[in-house]
Amino acid sequence: MSRPLFRALAPSCALGRGPVLLLALAGAAAGSAQAAVPAIQPAAPAPVKLTLAEALRTALAQNPRIQQATLAIASAQADRRAATAALMPTLDAAASGQRNKYNLDALFGQPQPGGPVRVGPYNWGQVGLEAQATLFDLSLWKRWRAARDMEDASRAQGRAVREDIAALVVGQYLQALRAAAAVKAARSRVDLADALATLAANQQKQGVGTSLDTLRAQVELQTERQRLIQATTQRTTALAGLGKLLDLKPGTPIELEDTLAAPAMPGEDFQSAYQKGLAQRPELAALDAQQRAAEQARQAAQSLRLPSVVASAAYASTGLQSEAWVPTYQVSLGVRVPLFTGGLISARVAKAKAEEAQVRQARREVTSEVGLEVQVAQAQLESAQHEVSVADLALKLSQEALVQARHRFEAGVSSNIEVINAQDDLARANDNQIGALYRLNQARADLAHATGQLEQLYTR
Repeated sequence: MSRPLFRALAPSCALGRGPVLLLALAGAAAGSAQAAVPAIQPAAPAPVKLTLAEALRTALAQNPRIQQATLAIASAQADRRAATAALMPTLDAAASGQRNKYNLDALFGQPQPGGPVRVGPYNWGQVGLEAQATLFDLSLWKRWRAARDMEDASRAQGRAVREDIAALVVGQYLQALRAAAAVKAARSRVDLADALATLAANQQKQGVGTSLDTLRAQVELQTERQRLIQATTQRTTALAGLGKLLDLKPGTPIELEDTLAAPAMPGEDFQSAYQKGLAQRPELAALDAQQRAAEQARQAAQSLRLPSVVASAAYASTGLQSEAWVPTYQVSLGVRVPLFTGGLISARVAKAKAEEAQVRQARREVTSEVGLEVQVAQAQLESAQHEVSVADLALKLSQEALVQARHRFEAGVSSNIEVINAQDDLARANDNQIGALYRLNQARADLAHATGQLEQLYTR
């Protein structure tokens, strides 16, 4: 206990206030105990190990856009059920009661003999069922078919959203693989630069090398360390973007199970890939369904000019409160023919025709876009294949050049300028190879997306 605390407590002890001293000592001990207990930190999220197929399946199960597409399908299903209900008979239960009093003079429009005749008051009631069915209404039938086609369009649009999310996930995963490969290569170059810096220092101590050689080696070492820092940052950023697409908790560590390597190449020409894209792209399937729905909507609007036939029936028990009730029924059949609607039918037909034309133009645009995407993806795929071959050879040659430059420096035949140049060449060759492999994988993914096979290719 500090001296100020003793001085503050001493008068209390002198005055016989022992309990106060005990309470103060207990409070000080409790405060010390609380200060000694470390604060409980929240547990860090466990690392998530993912292959590309697992990442894709996770995104397709958890991504919010996928959930929104699922809700859109449910909404389209509800619209189709509502259109179906319009074709079905309706059945209602009805009950009513009245208390009436009439003046017969007012009802007949003239005075009755004997003065005003009043009827009532009396209580009247009725309980029964009422049914109605549309026997013929072509407009309702066409609306149901349009709703069914829109449900198909919504399902196809959901598949298109899945393909888009799959393209984003595959691209982000490939970027993360590229960054991971760059980190691995950068670490290897740092180790190599460190060994060469040590070699330069030893050569200087032995009198074979110069201080300038050592300085150049140290500069190259720091350069490689800087490249490693940049590559590590790019990897962290790429993994964070991947976690966002997978809807993982922010800060969740991700470990990639795959490595950057050349994928299996498809063996199909442009026409084959283009036809496959026209047959399998979900955007085109959605537009086809929308076109059918627009055609049905136009026919439904035109069918409003046709007559409709409606049947109705009612069965009830009716009577006065003071007497036994009597079963009654009513059956009717009606025909309704629209004669004048104020231009409503013409406006609906014009709107349906405009929507049908819009869908046709949209389909033309997507068809042209599919052809462009297939052409570009195949061109990039072929180019990337050649790039990988050239980059592999360049990497092999740069490694051999570095080995020879190192041997010449160790033998004292040359300064380490050749070694530094060889290190720079190796760094560029590494980056070129990693970039070529990344572009090859991305071009393969772009071609699969252009032909509508991305999810199928990477989840199997």
